[in-house]
Amino acid sequence: MIPDSSGKGQKKLLNFGIPSLDEILGGGIPPGSNVLIEDAIGAEADPFVLQFLAEGLKAGEYGYIMSTEHPYEYYVDILNGIGVNPDMLTATGRLQYIDAFSNPFGYADKRDSHQHTVNDLGQPREINETIRRAFLHVQNQKIMKRGIILSLSSIIYASNESKNVLFSFLQNRLASNKSDGSVTIFLLHYDAHEPLLVRAIEHNCDATIRVSRAKTDNDRPITEVRVINVKGKPELVGEPVLFEFLSGKILPYHEGEKF
Repeated sequence: MIPDSSGKGQKKLLNFGIPSLDEILGGGIPPGSNVLIEDAIGAEADPFVLQFLAEGLKAGEYGYIMSTEHPYEYYVDILNGIGVNPDMLTATGRLQYIDAFSNPFGYADKRDSHQHTVNDLGQPREINETIRRAFLHVQNQKIMKRGIILSLSSIIYASNESKNVLFSFLQNRLASNKSDGSVTIFLLHYDAHEPLLVRAIEHNCDATIRVSRAKTDNDRPITEVRVINVKGKPELVGEPVLFEFLSGKILPYHEGEKF
């Protein structure tokens, strides 16, 4: 729990529902945050991002997926595996799917079956407006939203000529989050970008988590998760925690096997 901005009460931290990960984050993510999850080539970060979204949906919150890299069915499979029915939630309006995958540059006449689409990733203002329109049905309610954008890398590629556009987009999302206490998670393929740009993006986020690929001594693949930065809490930066994926579940790496 953390004090709210008025100092009159406490705000609950938003967690992943993965005890060891929530622990290294000091209990979870503060409402009103931009969160950056960086993955390296070959690392599996999507399950962590979707687990965060699912944890909120299970608690009755609202959420959205803005996808540039996969079709809707990809997320259906993962969310069903962690106990969330995305078809039911999209039908009731609690989960909004924003398709920026089918026609991300507006070159084709293809029309997607989803109501909310982005047809120009080079215009982050369009993305912000599409997110706003997706929640017009609850515009007079101050609802909690967990949003995930997979991935920020695609937006960077599309708006490469103007970094100012990218940072304006991040600031707009942060302002929206502060307004209603929501959280946006951005996935970034950090080793595909210049280190200086990555550092600048990290500076525009309240927390940065890095997901990397590792192996046990017997070559079994595992995943390393490390807190890179949490604003105002430098003590949280420390040793990584290790996970493995079994039957679609995120499980802590079993101690006893040497890393």
